[in-house]
This record gives sequence, structure tokens and C-alpha cells, in this order.
Amino acid sequence: MTYSMTDARLIELIETWGADPASWPEADKAEGKALLGAHPERFAEPIAQARQLDLMLGALPEPEMTAALAQAIMDAAPQPKRAGGSLSRWIDLRTPWAPASGLAAAAFGLLMGLTVAPAASADDDVTAEVQELLVSALGFDPANYAVEDVE
Repeated sequence: MTYSMTDARLIELIETWGADPASWPEADKAEGKALLGAHPERFAEPIAQARQLDLMLGALPEPEMTAALAQAIMDAAPQPKRAGGSLSRWIDLRTPWAPASGLAAAAFGLLMGLTVAPAASADDDVTAEVQELLVSALGFDPANYAVEDVE
């Protein structure tokens, strides 16, 4: 992607990052310096204002971090989860509905797959093989069981 530095973008860089091009983002530094060098009169006022602000900010004392402030920051930081048993890793007891909803969704999907799908396409050879497998695994044909319940 070709990017051409505009006057508005250069003024935005100066106002955001200061008058020194060394503090500008790397992606904009070369084009910004080139535009500034080609037309210094266009950017004289924003550069002067940014230099004045840079000098005022540079004159401020370096803030000191007290031990109490450092401790408060450390206390507010997120703590790693404590190691628990294998059950607590898989089941979060604060949300007991989460495992139950997963189990309910799996049971519903299994029920729909066993009853609706075989009944919808009973002529298919693969369906017949699946039905034989289900009969041998479950001991009954779920498609016939669903039809018997309806009657």
C-alpha cells in the first residue's frame, strides 16, 4: 500500500508526538521528515507550539513512586488462579449451569440424530447400516421406537 504524507497528517504527528521527529512512529517518520524539509514554512507554527510544549513537559520533575503506590498497583493487578484439583479445572462451581447446558445440548443432538435423521432417509444404504449399528449398540431401533411412541 502506497502512503503519501499529507499536511494534515504531519500536523497531527507534530501535535501528538511533539516537534522532534525521533519520537514519531517509525511508519510516518521518513515521509514526515521529507515533507517537513520540503515545506518548513507550512509547519513553522505547529513546530513552534510543539517545541514550547516539549520544553514545558521536559521541565517538570520526574514523578516519584512511593512504596505505598507501588504496593497498591501490585495489589490491584490480576492474580493468577490458584491450582485446584482436576475436577475444579473442568467444572467451575460458580456456574453450575455450564456443564448441565453442555450435557443437555449433547443429549438433544443425539436424540435428534437418532430419531429424525434415520426416519427422514430410510431408503439409503448407509442409513440401513447405521440403523443396524444402533440396534446392535442400543438393543432397539430408535426410529421404530419413535414411531411406536407416536401411535
